[in-house]
Amino acid sequence: MNPYTFLPATPRNTADPHLGDRTPAGHDRLRPGHWTGTLRVRLTTVTPLLLLDPSRAEPVPGTNDHFSHPVLLRSGTVHLPATSVKGMLRAAYEAVTNSRMGVFTGHRDRLGYRMPASASQKMVPARISDDGDQVILLPGDTPPGSGGRLVAGPLHAAWLPRYLMPAVSYPDGTAPCHGDEVTALVERVEHFTKDGRHNFDFWQVRMIARVGTSLPQTRPSASAGRETARHKPTGETKTIRGWVYVTNQNINNKHDERVFFTDREAPRPHPLTPELADQWRQVVADYRAAHRHADINERRNKRGDKAEPYEYFGPKIGETAWSPHQYDDTYLELGPNALCYAWVENGTTIKGLYPVQIARDLFAADPEQLLHPTLRPAPARDALSPADRVFGWVAPAGPGAHRGQLRIGPVTPEGDVTSEDFGDPGLPLPILGQPKPQQGRFYLGTHKDAPAVLQDRLERALWYAPGQALRGRKAYWHHHGLPDTYWNDPLTDATQTPDPTGRFREYRRPDKDGKPQRDSQNRSVRGWIPPGSAFTFSIGVTNLTDTELGALLWLLRLPEGHHHRLGYGKPLGFGSVRLELAGPDATDLRTGDQWSETYRDLDPSADVTPDGQDEALQRALHAFEDAVAQIDTGEHLRAFRTVAQGNEQAAVHYPRVYDEDGDSDATRVPPDPEGKSYAWFVSNEQVEDRKIKPGRGRSLPLWNDPLLPLHPEKKGRGRPTQQPPRGKGTRR
Repeated sequence: MNPYTFLPATPRNTADPHLGDRTPAGHDRLRPGHWTGTLRVRLTTVTPLLLLDPSRAEPVPGTNDHFSHPVLLRSGTVHLPATSVKGMLRAAYEAVTNSRMGVFTGHRDRLGYRMPASASQKMVPARISDDGDQVILLPGDTPPGSGGRLVAGPLHAAWLPRYLMPAVSYPDGTAPCHGDEVTALVERVEHFTKDGRHNFDFWQVRMIARVGTSLPQTRPSASAGRETARHKPTGETKTIRGWVYVTNQNINNKHDERVFFTDREAPRPHPLTPELADQWRQVVADYRAAHRHADINERRNKRGDKAEPYEYFGPKIGETAWSPHQYDDTYLELGPNALCYAWVENGTTIKGLYPVQIARDLFAADPEQLLHPTLRPAPARDALSPADRVFGWVAPAGPGAHRGQLRIGPVTPEGDVTSEDFGDPGLPLPILGQPKPQQGRFYLGTHKDAPAVLQDRLERALWYAPGQALRGRKAYWHHHGLPDTYWNDPLTDATQTPDPTGRFREYRRPDKDGKPQRDSQNRSVRGWIPPGSAFTFSIGVTNLTDTELGALLWLLRLPEGHHHRLGYGKPLGFGSVRLELAGPDATDLRTGDQWSETYRDLDPSADVTPDGQDEALQRALHAFEDAVAQIDTGEHLRAFRTVAQGNEQAAVHYPRVYDEDGDSDATRVPPDPEGKSYAWFVSNEQVEDRKIKPGRGRSLPLWNDPLLPLHPEKKGRGRPTQQPPRGKGTRR
């Protein structure tokens, strides 16, 4: 199973008297029929809890920006912040009451996706005019709309030899720079496929000089270009005038840059509309959001020296050069004389502007458009959903806030709670990346009322589009069925051998060449809170209705074997905890009427919890369950319990690939020492005959049928994988 799934988040009835929207009760008085008081709660760890202190993290000597994190302490004692507990409870409360999303900011920009290679046929080189108001197409000598590999005529841009072959330089020996205006002698070259079929022609630069200077007098003879099995010079030459376009050695085996030019004396300009300018900004912003700053600006080359973003020092991902729009801020806006590619429809209409020929494009709709309005953050104080009223709310824009009717008291260890100490440099965790909502097959559904999975093999451009909907609220599975020895001896690499249940150890990064892997992509921890550790804390509430209190009690009385998730590393199985009321005298809740009676008599002996409180709380719990039953089938509660319990029959980890030349019925693959978590997703989008290959294009299954298949990977693209005998819980 994938480590996370999505709990249903369906359109809400905002007028419902119990679970709808309204102004909160507030704090100015104790209201009749509303509950105020304190619950004492015990939290017990079921799997190790990672409480990390980033302020005391230290770099590990001899590594590439790898940090080791100690356990979070206060005055030498394990510290569990009350804010962490409140955040865990709020997320759970939102889910079971189907409340509005408390936080959903930064989702008004459209996400991007990589275009299919076939899109290059519609890409035409372009330049922004000197005044910055026009887009001037530079299609070479092939009209826009007819420069693709399936038609006659050379490609639009001339190829400028730069890498992996003798480079073409200026007469003084310097390399042409991006944006240089140049004259060039070019030769027509025929291009062939691997199986010997001629598929297109292109112009290749043989000599080049800056505008205002002359080309060398000694010109290369006809067919001076080196002939290869795939490139055949024709001897046809001509002189062009254009602009150099450099995107760096951003892929392995890249050999040429480009020269944009046109043979038309006065190419027709197109207006640079605000829509096109904004689309460019969003595309560049999406490129930059897809990578961490450190991935681009803090790389180390093979000598260990700091590498510039434009440097190429190896063929692997992370070693090739970055394209300029990823780090050069001049690309954030399309200014005068800027160069780009234009997506041209029907030879006349510009659909979009892009920094590279096969670029990232934007989906038709942004994520916020696909979230039902009744689930978006509350716009005003009179539209607060149950979770907003109970836990608090801040206006998404402008003034306005509500303190909330619930507070979490200090969390104190119960007994002698100590962390398990791993020493320096600690336990190396696997690579954990950021959420990737661009993976629409995992984040989107097809129905607004009850989101289902996207149709298998659905074209990528149709993911974030009108008619689709966000799947719901992300939740992490409890790792059910782990053997008692699963967390033993964590510093020893036991990641490649299955345990008695057929699972692999997922919480440790596999060693490589017999040594732990510590680099900028992962982190180490110097300790964790072991299973069986207990903490207690108080929950103070003010003016809760029966339904609002009942939802909280529902979360505190989950059946045995059901868990909340807390802390860091939840995808790896960390942070499964149990909550329960701490004994029969742990609760003192009274209605506003009862508190009024208490305050009328100031005799301390009269201040006792009213009789029948347990029955009253049970009625509040039933009031919540009845309120849910009146508006839906209770799917929210069933889904929450299913994920909180986990699935004993399935291992939990991010999807992996297996060697297709090995066991074709592969059921288990150990963690990859290289950490290639992207391999499954690449395989899942594999194209055959210009369509997603049958059996691929799989979406994340629903919570009630969560098993995912492994995908095969071609030999040579991945490591050989061990295929152990089948065992319990290893079907997918």
